[in-house]
Amino acid sequence: MKKRLSLCFIGALILMLSFAVPNMKAASVLDEVRESYATYTGSGYSGGAALLDPIPSDMKITALNPHDYNYKGINAALAGAYLEVKGPKGKTVVYVTDKYPEGAKGALDLSHNAFAKIGHMADGKIPISWKIVKAPISGNVAYRIKEGSSEWWAAIQVRNHKYPIMKMEYYKDGQWVNMEKTDYNHFLGFNMGSKSLPVRITDIRGVIVKDKLPALPSTAASQAYIVKGNVQLPN
Repeated sequence: MKKRLSLCFIGALILMLSFAVPNMKAASVLDEVRESYATYTGSGYSGGAALLDPIPSDMKITALNPHDYNYKGINAALAGAYLEVKGPKGKTVVYVTDKYPEGAKGALDLSHNAFAKIGHMADGKIPISWKIVKAPISGNVAYRIKEGSSEWWAAIQVRNHKYPIMKMEYYKDGQWVNMEKTDYNHFLGFNMGSKSLPVRITDIRGVIVKDKLPALPSTAASQAYIVKGNVQLPN
């Protein structure tokens, strides 16, 4: 009897640890603070590397250095992320819409309104620290289907996500197929079929949600279009 109770206790402990580890990892990713510098720019609202147009002209945005933009070696990993940035005057939250090619590790190139919120414009360059935060958004995720997409080749972008998206897969022939993420912030799929498409996305915390997209067009789409999703990442 004692042996059986001991085995039950060990099993329960293992189960508890298996749930605790992902939570600890998630916390470490979101609590990671980068320290560097920020400059400012008037670009990033249209035609940014992340292809997130249209972007409201009064939104606080930033371009992100290549090291962090391609977090963990994944192209455009932090595209569409929200960052809490602290500077000499205070803090603000910015939306990542572009890449800052010449920026050092941790560096940001902020929009004018974001820079003025945390620093003095006359300085031109200020010390900062920042971390990834939950997006201040509502509603479900959305998908941008890039022009030229069809059942044979498709480039799909995830939008309106609470946390950065690191991975996207689609379900075909009884298995999940990984989609490569491009430097223009879309996931690529090939021969995805003419029926509604089950997909799953994985965020920076390792949290996975499943969704289903309408069937892709049989011939190449002449222009990009947006598909509303049915799910959102949990808090």
